[in-house]
Amino acid sequence: MYNIPEFNLINKEDVMSQGSKVSSKFMIVIWVIAMLFIGLKALNAPSNESAHEDTMIDSAALERIKPIGEVRIDNSVSVASSISLEQSERSGKEIYTAKCQSCHTSGVMGAPKYASLEDWAPRIDLGIDNLTKSAIAGKGGMPARGTCIDCSDNEIKLTVQYMIDSTK
Repeated sequence: MYNIPEFNLINKEDVMSQGSKVSSKFMIVIWVIAMLFIGLKALNAPSNESAHEDTMIDSAALERIKPIGEVRIDNSVSVASSISLEQSERSGKEIYTAKCQSCHTSGVMGAPKYASLEDWAPRIDLGIDNLTKSAIAGKGGMPARGTCIDCSDNEIKLTVQYMIDSTK
C-alpha cells in the first residue's frame, strides 16, 4: 500500500541530558572565572588603603561624638551663681499675675479666691510653711507648683505669702 519512509526518531531524553551537561559545564567555567577575578582583585588591593579608610571612618565618628565642653565644679562659681539666682528671683505678685491669677481670681475647682478672707481663713491657720508645701506638692485640682514649673521653692513661698497678705 503506502510506502512510509522510516525516520530516525530522536530520543527526547538524550537531547535534554546533552543540553543540561553543556549548561552545567558553562556555569562551572563562569564560576571559575569569577573566582579568579575576585582573587586577583583582592591580591592587588593595597592593604594600607583599607586600613587608612578605617582610620578615617573612626576619626570622623570620634569627631562627631566628641564632648563640646567640660564641667568644672568650683565653690566660688557655685556661690556666685546662687547669689545671682537670688537677685533674679521674681516677686510673689509677678508670679501670681503670670501663673496663679487665672484660677485664684474665679475660684476654679475650689481654689481659694484672691483677697477672700472667707476662703483663706482655714488655710492661714495651717501656717505659711504648710501652705507652701501643699502648693509645691499640689492639692485638689491644683497641679504641683500650681503650673509654675520654673518657680523655686522660695518663689512659691513668696507667692503664697502674697495671696495671704491680700486678705488683710
